[in-house]
Amino acid sequence: QFKNRAEYMDALSGQILQRLRLRTQRETRGYKELIAAYGYLESQLEQSRKKISWLEYEKEKPKKDTENGSEVEDTALKAKLEELKVIQYELNDAIKKKAEYADKVCSQADALKKMEEDLGLSQTRCNELETLNKALQEKLTTAEEIVTVLSRTSETQQVLEHKMKEAEDLNNETSVSKKLLQLTRLKELQESVGIGNKKVPPLKGGVGDMSGANEKLGATPSFVDDVVIYPATPFDSLEAHDVEVSALCFSPDGNYLATGGGDKMVKVWNVKQDLRTADLKCSLSGSGGGIMSVQFDQSSKTVLAASNDSMARIWTIGDLITRHTLAGHSGKVMTAKFMEDNNKVVTGSHDRTLKIWDLQRGACIKTVFAGSSCCDVVATKRALVVSGHTDKKIRFWDLRSTVPNEILLDGKITSLDHYPEHQLLLCCSQDDTLRLIDLRQNSISASFSAPGFKVGAEWTRACFSPDGQYVAAGSADGSVFVWEVASGRMKSKKEH
Repeated sequence: QFKNRAEYMDALSGQILQRLRLRTQRETRGYKELIAAYGYLESQLEQSRKKISWLEYEKEKPKKDTENGSEVEDTALKAKLEELKVIQYELNDAIKKKAEYADKVCSQADALKKMEEDLGLSQTRCNELETLNKALQEKLTTAEEIVTVLSRTSETQQVLEHKMKEAEDLNNETSVSKKLLQLTRLKELQESVGIGNKKVPPLKGGVGDMSGANEKLGATPSFVDDVVIYPATPFDSLEAHDVEVSALCFSPDGNYLATGGGDKMVKVWNVKQDLRTADLKCSLSGSGGGIMSVQFDQSSKTVLAASNDSMARIWTIGDLITRHTLAGHSGKVMTAKFMEDNNKVVTGSHDRTLKIWDLQRGACIKTVFAGSSCCDVVATKRALVVSGHTDKKIRFWDLRSTVPNEILLDGKITSLDHYPEHQLLLCCSQDDTLRLIDLRQNSISASFSAPGFKVGAEWTRACFSPDGQYVAAGSADGSVFVWEVASGRMKSKKEH
């Protein structure tokens, strides 16, 4: 009938106290009558004493009158003496009853004292039981919390082991498929040029060429002209994924385009700059959820992707192997970016945390609780991480501390883009406005909006042009809006 031990002990204590009170009332009820009778006898005794004194005085008076020659009738004296005897008898009886009542008062007083001692002991025991119950309740709560944590840890460990096994199996399958594909292509090439079993030297500038690996973070890619002119018309259209495309990124050398979609795939495309076309180079599988962001490292040979399965992954496009699976978030990972030396990665998630990953150790080295779901992050040269959140705040994190600087905007932050040459940060928010932030002062320097421009989702992205002269963002109606940074005017609107 009781939910827990605490309720049972409370009910038991109440019953004990109620019974003790009833017993006290029952046993002390006679005291009131006894005390009243005792008081009445005291008053009667006092009256009897006064009466005896008066009778003794009257008894002596006839003697004096006789001595003075006056005579008192014997009949009246005898009557008075008889009356005196009756009063004396009543007085003796009252004294006896008084003694009896006094004995009863003493015995009742002793009984009351014992009851009070018993009540005190019962109260002390109740207090001890309540203290013990509280201690047991705290231990039970602690044990339940430990069981919950252990259960969650066990479930997380099982999920991680399952995901790691899937990644390992996928890597093995991909490695075998890649080797078979390479052997098939080599055989076809040998047959086409008629060299039989002669070895073909590797082509310079291919996938294994590292000539562009030393390009600095934030430098203008090699395929970008000194002056960027925004395109007037699209020069190619790709059926990239079976469902929506949620992320894309050019490689720093301009040779590749990576796309990610809701089909859990990352696809890498060869960009033919002279022909202004692109064809599929490879597909990177292994993600357990839709892809939310993609990025190349500075060598253009590694792809980083964040996905809805609470993980981020890194592939090398030369062998299609998953090099790292970054598992540790409890919510979908909205963004993942390489940091300055390409040996670290920062991820932002809906679980309201940012995590820094050391790729050499393959582990998370720092977790920062931001207090709000993260939609995008950027990493600058100064080891500064900037994050945008659904609570309408941009947070600036110095990795040596956990207290960020903040800027509050008028809408949820959906994307951030960094232009390092001028230390500018582009922010897109769901109040349908793009804002330019000067990182040297942490202040807003410009805003961009236009009629018809609508930020339709929390993963809507905005970006700088390679020369920083323009900013662009996609609208909910499928259009791409382009603004000129210097004037703040909308330059064009491109329909899809």
